[in-house]
Amino acid sequence: MPTTRNLVPTVETIIAAKRQYVAERKAKTPIEAVRALASMQKRPQPILSTVSNDGRVMVVGRIVYSNADNGPDTYDPVGTALRYARARVDAVALFTDMTLYQGGLDDLMLVSRAVNIPVISQDYILDEYQVVETRAAGASAVMLSASVLDGVLLRALVSASQRNRMTAIVQAQNEEELVYALSLSPHVIGLSKTEPNSRRLDVDTMARLRPMIPYHTRVMLADPVETFDEVKAIAGLRVDAIMVNEVLLGDSEKIQRLQALLNPARSNGEDS
Repeated sequence: MPTTRNLVPTVETIIAAKRQYVAERKAKTPIEAVRALASMQKRPQPILSTVSNDGRVMVVGRIVYSNADNGPDTYDPVGTALRYARARVDAVALFTDMTLYQGGLDDLMLVSRAVNIPVISQDYILDEYQVVETRAAGASAVMLSASVLDGVLLRALVSASQRNRMTAIVQAQNEEELVYALSLSPHVIGLSKTEPNSRRLDVDTMARLRPMIPYHTRVMLADPVETFDEVKAIAGLRVDAIMVNEVLLGDSEKIQRLQALLNPARSNGEDS
């Protein structure tokens, strides 16, 4: 599999490469054939798409192809997914578009088959063909970025996701993106904002955006939480789910602390 090591390409470079990869796959395998494969998969598992909600903040464990702590030499998506499942996370999210890497769809299929919890494709989705591909690979949800997609395409991809019975999570990081995202009636809004030149969550911006989201729309923190200080900071935002990096899911003590911060009533009583 072609990879790029020791190099962090720009988002524009990754997206251009992604478009090329998709064009190559479309030329090789017509979308009708991928749809047929998708129709053979088990029904997508619900993830923030049901009417009822027990008030618990869901934990989504994030799997990343390459970052400072988990490089390609130690990358094990299936092993990580299984650890998350044993830690009783509610879902896993796979992100492989941090670099120029063509194996993300294969990884998605392997992870989806390995665990019996919903799997979210967090990679850049740029075409309806990819939505059908992720469904054929077993994903239950796709994340769609309002900062990457123009309005017409974003609307089309939300519709395509829902036609494939998947949860559409629209990622928004400012007021303009959020207003348009809400007009599309997605299952979930993914609040996303980090501080410039750092990986820290911009909690102030997300706190400003949160009241704009109506009660009937689910809210997910789409940027991964990496420290317990960040967990404390976002605990008051009244989100339905947060994405968590592996560092906070490393052992049972950390998991218990995470749940205690997110769901204190359950941690102190009915659920640990």
